[in-house]
Amino acid sequence: MPVRFDAGTYRHEDITLPRVDAIAAQGADGKLWLEVTNVDPNKPVEIELNVAGRTPKSLSGETLTAPNVDSVNTFDVPNTVMPKTVSTKAQTGKLTLRLDPKSVTVVSLEQ
Repeated sequence: MPVRFDAGTYRHEDITLPRVDAIAAQGADGKLWLEVTNVDPNKPVEIELNVAGRTPKSLSGETLTAPNVDSVNTFDVPNTVMPKTVSTKAQTGKLTLRLDPKSVTVVSLEQ
């Protein structure tokens, strides 16, 4: 499914990237899935979701981030990188999702 947004850019040295990247897909059951990546390692971003032809009432899913961009889980410290639950309900017909810095978030939208 097409996704359109403008969350600005993130610049690192001489490289400029979109601050947020996203893809969307519709499951065989009709559920809409959205994957959103906040490329910026330092700043959170809030996005407002508008879905053409639909009025989603809530979303739920998980986000994955860590203290550092290069954080890893080890046998000694197995929970450095852990998914956490995210959810939000529509307020005045709008869904807003806060994306942590350096995060990947996958949510499903409920109608």
